[in-house]
Parts: sequence; C-alpha cells; structure tokens
Amino acid sequence: DSERTLVDPGYRASMVSPSDETTIPDPGYARSKSGDWAPLKAPEIDDDKTEIDPGFRKQQAQQLADKAKSSEIPQPDTADAPNQPAKPDSHTVSAWAGSSLALPRGHKLFEYRIDNVLGQGGFGITYLATDVHLNSKVAVKEYLPEYFACRSSDKTVSPRRHEDRDAYQQGLDSFLVEARTLATFRHPNIVRVARFFESNETAYMVLEYERGLSLKEWWKQQVQLPEQDFLSLLNPLLEGLMVVHSTGFLHRDIKPDNIYVRKEDGSLVLLDFGAARQASGGDICEDCVVTPGYAPHEQYVGGDQGPWTDIYALGATLYWMVTGAKPPAAPERMEGEDHMVPAVEAGEGRYSREFLSAIDWALRPVAKDRPQNINDFRKALFGAHAASLGLQEALQKGTVDESGEGMVTSLSAGTVKGYIKRFVRTLIHPASWPITVKMTLAMVITALLPMLITAYYNLNGSTKAVSDSALRNLELLAQSSAGRVSQLLHDSRGLAQYIATDDDFQNFLVKPGAEGKIGLQKKLDGLIKSNPDALLMFVMDTNGTALASTDPRIVGQNYKFRDYFKSAVQGKAMMTGIMVGKTTGLAGIYYANPVFDHNKKVIGVVVMRIKAESFGDILNEVHKTSPGHRLFLVDGNGVIIHHDNRDVIYHSIADLPKPVMEKILANETYGRDKIPSLGMPDLATAVVGAKKSGYAVYYSTVAKANKIVGYAPVRGHDWVVAVNQTVDSFAEPLNQMFYNVLYSVVLVGLFFLLIALLFARTIVQPIKALTDAAHALKSGDYDNAHIAVATNDEIGQLARTFNVMIDVLRQRERERQRQANNTVMAAKKK
Repeated sequence: DSERTLVDPGYRASMVSPSDETTIPDPGYARSKSGDWAPLKAPEIDDDKTEIDPGFRKQQAQQLADKAKSSEIPQPDTADAPNQPAKPDSHTVSAWAGSSLALPRGHKLFEYRIDNVLGQGGFGITYLATDVHLNSKVAVKEYLPEYFACRSSDKTVSPRRHEDRDAYQQGLDSFLVEARTLATFRHPNIVRVARFFESNETAYMVLEYERGLSLKEWWKQQVQLPEQDFLSLLNPLLEGLMVVHSTGFLHRDIKPDNIYVRKEDGSLVLLDFGAARQASGGDICEDCVVTPGYAPHEQYVGGDQGPWTDIYALGATLYWMVTGAKPPAAPERMEGEDHMVPAVEAGEGRYSREFLSAIDWALRPVAKDRPQNINDFRKALFGAHAASLGLQEALQKGTVDESGEGMVTSLSAGTVKGYIKRFVRTLIHPASWPITVKMTLAMVITALLPMLITAYYNLNGSTKAVSDSALRNLELLAQSSAGRVSQLLHDSRGLAQYIATDDDFQNFLVKPGAEGKIGLQKKLDGLIKSNPDALLMFVMDTNGTALASTDPRIVGQNYKFRDYFKSAVQGKAMMTGIMVGKTTGLAGIYYANPVFDHNKKVIGVVVMRIKAESFGDILNEVHKTSPGHRLFLVDGNGVIIHHDNRDVIYHSIADLPKPVMEKILANETYGRDKIPSLGMPDLATAVVGAKKSGYAVYYSTVAKANKIVGYAPVRGHDWVVAVNQTVDSFAEPLNQMFYNVLYSVVLVGLFFLLIALLFARTIVQPIKALTDAAHALKSGDYDNAHIAVATNDEIGQLARTFNVMIDVLRQRERERQRQANNTVMAAKKK
C-alpha cells in the first residue's frame, strides 16, 4: 500500500542484545507446528506497528510495493513489532541461510568482528559483534535496504537500479541522522551509540550490548507490580527523556516495544531513535512517523511538536499498562465523541487517583491541554509519592523568585493573560533574556557590516532570483485563473447537454404544439433563473427557426447561417468563442447541441448562451486580490475579449491574417465592422494558440513600457489567460532596500555596537558572581555563598538552584552538628 510504509526490524530494529528468555525466528521465516522453519507466505500485521506518513516516503513505499509484486524476494515478516529488540532463536538465527545480503561470520569492520545476526528486515541488518580491542560484545546496525539495494562480491552495498539511487541515499541520510542523534545523548537510561561510521558504501552504528526484555514482554510477568515500585523504575527513564528534550530532540515513537528492561538490574532503557527529530518549535511535517494509539494528533497532521508529543506517547504506554489496551488512534479521538475510557475509571482501586489523573492529563487530544514538559508530568505522576522525589522537590523551590512568585513552567497551568504578562515583562528587561539570544544578537550585530558589504556584491544575483520567483508567480496566477474559467465552461457545457437530452424538448420537436410550447417555455424560464451565468436559451427546428426562447425577440428568427447551427444540425455539438448577438447586442458564448429522436435522427437544436461578463467577473475577482497585476483574456483569433481597460477590448494583439479578418467581419463575430491591431507581435507569438503555460517579455504599445506576461491556456477552449507586470517593478524593491540600508548602516552599526557591549556586560557579571560564590562555598562560608539573583535567564535559574543547594547543605550541616552535640552530651551524662 503506497500510503503506508512499515519500518522493518533491519532498519528500525532494536539497538540492544537478544534475550536469553525469548526467541524469534529469522525475519521472513516462521516455525511450523512440527518445529521446522519455513518461508512466510503472507505477512501478519502488528497493531502497534510504526507507520510513516505518505508526506515523506510515499515514493519509496510504492517502489517497495512494486518490487514485492514483480520479484521473488521474500517479504519481510511484519508480525514482529518493528522497533522491538531482536532476539535470536535458540538454534542460532541463521540469516546467512536465508539471505546472501548479510556479512559473513568473522568479517571485520575496523575493530569489530561479526559473530551473528540479531535481526534482518527490509531496511537493514543488526549483527552481534565483538570489539577485538576491548574483547566486549556490541550490536552493529548496518543500513541495507534489500528491496532497492544489494551487496557485491567485494562486500560493498549499492542500489539495485539507477532509479533507486535517490531512495537509497535518502534512507542512508536518515540512518546517519539517527546515529548522530543517539550519539549526542549520555544517560544510563538512553541507549547509547558507541560510534558510527561509513564503510562498504553504506553506514554502520555501534551500540552497547544489553540483555533483557521489552516492556511489552516484561509487563506480562510483572502486571501486579506496586505503583511506587514501578515509579521508582520509571523515574530514571523520565530523567533520561528530560536530557533528550533539553538537547532539543524528541523521540516521537515511545511505546512498550521501544522501552527495554535490563536483565541485570531491572532498569528501563529507551530504544529506537529512528523517528527522533530536532524540535524547532514549529511544524514538523517531513518523515512523519506514527504508531496508532501512541502517536498524538499533531504527528498525523504535521502540527507543532514538542515535549508534549512524547508525553502523550508516555501516557499511552502507561494507559496500556493500566488497562491492557492502548488508546484509540488520535485522529479517531479528534473526530466527534471520544470513546476512550479514562484511566481514573479503568484503574480505580488498583492505582492512586493522582497517578491515573496524570495519565489522563497526558492523553488529552489537544496538545496545549497536556503537560508541556517532563518535569510537570513527573510531578503529577508522583503526586501520591512525592516523598520519593526527595531533594529534587527541594530544588524545584529554586524556581520561586525573591518576591514569592513562582516561575510557572507548565503551560497548561497558565492563562493567556499570564503568558502575555510574562512575555512583556521579559521583553522589557533584556537582562532576563536567554543567554543564547544575547550571544546570537551580539554576533549578528558584529557581523552586520560585512554582511551588508557582501550583500552589495550579491545584489545582481539576488535580483535575478527574485525576478525568477516573480515570473513563476505570474505563471501560477495565470494557471489559477485559467482553471476557474475552464471550470465555468465545463459546467455550462454539461447544462447544455442535459437540456438537449430532456424528454420535454424531444417530445416538443417531434410534435410541436401550443400546449407543449407553454410547458417548454416554463422550463426554459426556470433554467435561466436557476443559472445566473446563462443569458439566453432557445430551441430551433431543423430549418434554423427559433420555436421557443427565453427572449421573445428570438422567436421566429432564423439562424441557419450560424456556424453553431450548421454543426449541431449535422449531429455535432459546438461551443463558440465570444460572439456579440445580432438581436440582443450582448456578448456571450453559444453552446449548440443537437436533439435526437428515438431513432437517433436530428429533430432540432437547443442553444444556450453564457454571459461574457461571467468570465470577466472571474478575472476581475483575481485582479482585486492582486492589484499589481493586470489580467486579460485572448481568444484563438488573437483578439482580446476581456481587459480591465475597455478601450482595448475586441482589439487584436497583432495584425490578423486577411482570411481570418474576412471571416470575423462576415460572421459579425464581435459586432464590429473592423478589428484594430495593438501592434504587439512578440506578445502574439507567445500567447495566441499557446498549449501550455509560460511567460515572455514584450513591449506594450498601450503602456509604452517593457512588460513581463505570464500566461496559461484554458482547458477545453482555445482561449488563453494572461497576467502582466512591468519589468521595472521586479527590481525596484531590491534597489530601494539596498540604498536605504547603505545610507543608515554607519549610524545603525555604531548604535548596535553599543548595545552589544551592554549585553556582554550583563553576561559577564552573573558568571563572576557564581564564581565568587563557589569560592566562598569551598571555604565553608555559607553566607557569602548565597547569590543575589535579579535575572530570569539560564544563569539566573542556575543561581537560584545553587542557592537552594546551599540552603540544603547548610541545613544538613546544622543537623549533623546537632547530632554530634547530642552524642557528646549523652557521653558526658554517662
């Protein structure tokens, strides 16, 4: 299915070692009842699979699906959860027997010797290896997408076909992003990448070797574990996730399969950062990885993602542990009524209400209603066991400023008014701005002058880039307008065809009569009233005489000389260009459709005329939204049939060929006895009869200036919509901006230099205060170790935490001295 890509164990597989307690077969094979191994005939689907939204890998997914249908390559076994740890069979998983892609046992990758295969899937292979220098076991992940890559005899990896190169390179880049992401984290509860490297024209990731079970397997044996004991296990994992978030990254795929329980100490470790991305504070729409039930709504729609995104997945994991079932998929919860049973109901009596309420808080569908950081979520989870946090709770008091006002870190606990108040207060006190902002601002200011000098030399290139963009915008505007005109033509053609096949019209033309004419007249009048774009409808017999019409002046007139009648009476429907009616004197488009009897014989013609103003209204509406552009419509003869300057309507762009001019005048097409020429052959060459959109430069004899025109053909007709703008208007904004900046750069540069010096001073002073306090602490001077804090930036927050630590240490020292004194007094009494 091109709309879904499953992440196979080979690429998004475990980054840990196998468990001695659980075994699984080689991906692509299954055990029969007799215990033998056999290739899978049809992959099973895991409800907890990770799906990749079609916004990024739709093309690769289609390639995989096509290859799977046309080749004999075994399909990967998707029955295993895609991100759970690879676990070898007790027989030893023999991937070498199942595929020739794996590196042979004993192969050396620098200091790593391949010992075994832990897992193999559609996107790569995970090996068990030995570091021969340290004599230690490691897990090595190799990027090798088997559907569009292969291994050569020299062990190098390359795309199977030339057209697979882009897909292969995109996957390789994603693999390296995952490795770099993990390599930045240093926490015992986050899986660690020892190193990553490129070799054999692919990439490898070396990870620590772990033993244990996934949380999904482990919880089956520990479902009766007390709440406080589990929270003690969970707390280090939350701290690890806080480290991940503090570096600007999100995991984006937390679920029971991606949390591992170590065998040696029972601690939890977070796995599989293949979906991790750096949080930018804005929309994350590329590579949108989702696991139904665990992914929040913003991951489906590419919305604003942050710590609250991982908190939803954590809440869903805890919900699964409490209820035994994962929550409904986020889109289902957003559409209509939410049928999810709250955790406070499902787990009542088995867990504390504070713990269950925290889970429900984390699972709120709207992102802003959830905890906005792990710290808030952790405090809510530990609501019934706050004492277990110990010193951490004391340190949290450091966020309270000297006025007693708490620094609210939970966005969910604040109000819009509070947000605005804090933002304004921070904005008007530069000393409280984050250090990163200060340093960035100082660097930008320092680099301002050389940047402007560089901009001068790049001005010509920038002008061309902006001009190309503006040209493309002209073309897109013309395409959009042409599409709307084409839609009106299509709708009108459908109405004309419907009238020609109506039984009332057929019966009237077979047997004309006064009674039938009255009913037919009512139907024509009703159609005109219900279709405001239609100007006129009338019915003619095979001699071209109008028998009934919405305009009484038409009845009795003969139009057999009109080309549209000649075509229709021969059985061929016809749509004309703009024509000015001889009787009404109004411009419009004629649709002529033959009416057939039951023997398929033409018995008359139905004609409908659409107002020319309807097409003009479309172009005028576009002109209002883009006042700097002028739109006009050109027909197949090269005559302007709509323009906001009425003086040029029914003028030809260039001189018309004599036969064309004679035909126009003979048919009185435009109701004129002559068609003046505007004398713009360059424009006529580009626009008249154009089959595809484009743009051109020409000299306008009307505006007396060089102009650029973007144009697009109207589908279903020989018309062309054109949009023009003067050439000078493209470069004028850039030139004006450059001169304004050039004249003000000296004064602005000096002013900004002074600001940079002031910012530098605000950065140095608090750092010096912290240094002095550290020296006082070394000498045991607790009073002088206390820092006066006046800012709310990172250094200010650090200073408050430092003050709390000093108070705690001072209290413990006093308690120690008190206990020592009590011991001395007791000894004296004895």
